[in-house]
Amino acid sequence: MKTNSISAAQLRDKLAKQEALHLLDVRDAEKFQTGTIEVQGAQTENLPYVTMRDQSADALERMANLPKDAQIVTVCTTGNKAQKAAAFLREHGFSAISLEGGLTAWKDKATN
Repeated sequence: MKTNSISAAQLRDKLAKQEALHLLDVRDAEKFQTGTIEVQGAQTENLPYVTMRDQSADALERMANLPKDAQIVTVCTTGNKAQKAAAFLREHGFSAISLEGGLTAWKDKATN
C-alpha cells in the first residue's frame, strides 16, 4: 500500500541516506521566513499552497520547475496544508508526500 505521508523520523532517515528528496514548504512567505527545515545537503523551497491552488502564473511557472525525478515532501506547520498540497501536486504528475505533523512534529523529534 502506498502512503501519502512520511513521519519526521522517516524523513530524517531518508535525509541521512541522502535520498533524492525535494523539500517544499507550502506555508506563506512570512511564515517561511521565520524558519523551516534546515538540514545539511537538503534545500527547502517555499511555494505557498494558496498560490498553487489559485494557479497564479508565478505558481504554475515554479511548479513546472519542480523535479519530476525526486520525491517532493510538502511541509507546513501541522501537516494539514501539506496534505492538500501533496495531493494537488500528485494530481499534476508529481511524486509528492506530506510531512506528518508538519514542522511541529519535526521540531518535537529534534528535541527527543
